Amino acid sequence: MRISSALTTAVVFAVAIGLGGCSLFSSDDKEKSAAAEAAASEALITPIEAVLHVEIGRTRNGYVITAHGVAPGIGYGAPELRARRQGKAGPDGIIDFDFVAQAPDPNLNLGDGPVEARSIQADLLVTAKEFEGSAGIRIHGVKGGLQMKF
Repeated sequence: MRISSALTTAVVFAVAIGLGGCSLFSSDDKEKSAAAEAAASEALITPIEAVLHVEIGRTRNGYVITAHGVAPGIGYGAPELRARRQGKAGPDGIIDFDFVAQAPDPNLNLGDGPVEARSIQADLLVTAKEFEGSAGIRIHGVKGGLQMKF
């Protein structure tokens, strides 16, 4: 009787350790899948085809940059302006931004569509300090871009 009680305790202890280990490995798997999902999402980030119009507006704490453009196809979303050189001005005093958007799922087969259907807009809030010492901004797309001097 004493042996079976010790054996039972050992089995329960081993199972508890095994189950505890599973939760450790599953959280690691969740982190890996989240990292893989983020990498896949980043792979779908595509430069927009053309920049059509750029505006700068004043806000309470700084400025808002609004860029209008044409996406490469229908269904592009999450547009953003990504600063080059960590947002620092280049030798010409201009701060450069890439106008990018997230491509739709390729399995959807959305196609190119007319220019009107591919219109896209990105906004970026910028503090006055970030513009300090710069001469203007330049927004880049695949087929060129637009520049605005201050």
